[in-house]
Formats: sequence, C-alpha cells, structure tokens
Amino acid sequence: MVFDLQAFREVEETKPRIKVLVGEFGSGKTELTVNLASYMQRAGMTAAVIDMDLVKPYFRTREHRARLEAQGVTVVAPPPKLAHADLPIMPPDLTRVLASPQYRVVMDVGGAKAAIVLGQIRNLIRENGAEVLMVVNVCRPFSATVDEIITAIANIEAASGLAVTGLVSNTNLGAETTTQQVLEGFRLTQQVADRKGLPLRWLVLPDWLFGKIDVVAPLLPLQPMTQYPWDEND
Repeated sequence: MVFDLQAFREVEETKPRIKVLVGEFGSGKTELTVNLASYMQRAGMTAAVIDMDLVKPYFRTREHRARLEAQGVTVVAPPPKLAHADLPIMPPDLTRVLASPQYRVVMDVGGAKAAIVLGQIRNLIRENGAEVLMVVNVCRPFSATVDEIITAIANIEAASGLAVTGLVSNTNLGAETTTQQVLEGFRLTQQVADRKGLPLRWLVLPDWLFGKIDVVAPLLPLQPMTQYPWDEND
C-alpha cells in the first residue's frame, strides 16, 4: 500500500500551518517530526522543522539535520557546536520561520517540563495559527492509561500556556511493534479524544504495518530514521 501524498497535502492545506508536537518522554515526537516534514516536502509544500526539544541528548530533530536539508527542509535548531548541549537555547531564525506564511512548520517539543520553553513564544504561536498535538505512546511511562494521558495533557498545557488541540496515536516499541500494540494504543487514545472532545489527527504506525490494519482513522505510516546508541553494532 502506497501513502497518498496528494491526499495528505489536500488535508494539510485545510489545517493550521504550524504543528506543535508535544508528549511524554519516548512518545516518538522526533521520529514523527522528521517523517511529517519529509512528507510535506515531498508533497510539494515548503516544510520547516523547529527543534525545541531542549532536554534529551539522543532523540532530537537536530540529529537529522543533514537528511532533512538534503530534501529541502529548513531546519531551525541551535548551532551545530551546541547540538548536544542541554541548555535552554532558543534556535536562531525561530521567529522568522514561525511568522513566514511560506512555511509549513513542525515543532518538536519536549514533555511537561520542557514545554515551559513554549511559554516564551506562545503569543507568536497563537498569532500565526497552530495546532498543538499530543503524541501518545501507551507503551511508555505515564501514558499507559486514559487517566495518565489526560494528566499528561493537563501538565503540558499548564507548562506551555497553550491548549492541546488534537491527539496523535503513536503507540510503538520500535522494531518490535505489533499490530495488537498499535490497535490497543489507538483504542486508548480514542477514549482520551472522546473524553476531551479532541480530534484524533493520525493513527501512526510503522511502515511495515501500513495497509495491514483495518480501522476507521487517518493513517500515517512512519519510517524509522533514528539510530539509537543501543541499536548500534559493536
């Protein structure tokens, strides 16, 4: 089954041009950020990624700068010499890219504590139109139940000063992901969506399961792109 980029573009053009991805540690925000930006660029949109995940040393979008820039995606992140610095550094060009209507922007943001940095630019985000999407992986801590997910949403909203406007079901265990795990994550995330009155923007699933799951939901295949230290060969 082939992902329909034209249909993807048609839907995205009806949505706010800025996507702010938030979620707990291990929810898969960075992989989703990289994939979304790639899809946007391939669909003929002008994509930009803003790396606002300032607290994790391995999972950040700036690690993917070369791959994204080779596709024509603009990457806004701290300078390379500070790429592994866990400091609250606002990336240069952030204001220009957020305010420029030519860009479809994906922002990779950390969890509740890291989301505090959004408070510094929340007015800019609101002024330029954004959807704030909570990325949910029920296989990770603090996201295993409906109540835990709702609590996580409240914490991120309190820290950032921005309201979550939609949910993304992204349950996975990397290369070990099964159909059952994806469907259980979808079930719980849909329950949260129903309780909160929020839309489910995507059911994300590994590309090898795309076309093998029969659900009524907008599907987004995800190609794993991050090489984690524990996956490297000796």
